[in-house]
Amino acid sequence: MKKRVVFIALVVLTSLAFVNCEDKTASNEETSTTSLLKKDVWEHSYEESLNTYRPLSYNLPISRYRQSFHFEDNNVCTYSVLAPDDGHYSKEGRWEFNEENKNLTIFDENSKILYDFKIVELTENILKVENITSSTKEK
Repeated sequence: MKKRVVFIALVVLTSLAFVNCEDKTASNEETSTTSLLKKDVWEHSYEESLNTYRPLSYNLPISRYRQSFHFEDNNVCTYSVLAPDDGHYSKEGRWEFNEENKNLTIFDENSKILYDFKIVELTENILKVENITSSTKEK
């Protein structure tokens, strides 16, 4: 009987420790995702695929234009815009990240959705996304 009580106690304690580890990992994951997004300016690496971005420090080949995003604190996002005369300039909007479904949404200054991405992969050297929508919906 005593062995059975000790065994049950060990099972319960092990289960509680496992649950605690899971919760800590989930909260650390959210912190690391947003900190990786804010790590650098992300530039479109169209040589790799339509949905791949690399940090500015990655040294991509020279290009006339690359879409870029700079995710900053307070959900400010600076993004590049291609002008009709092939020039480009920066605009400021905002961004939101939903940890639960991995959605990254970028809004213009009028709160219209410019890009709605699902993050597929994110490390220090790569941001891969799936395009959910790229229309001008209002939030």
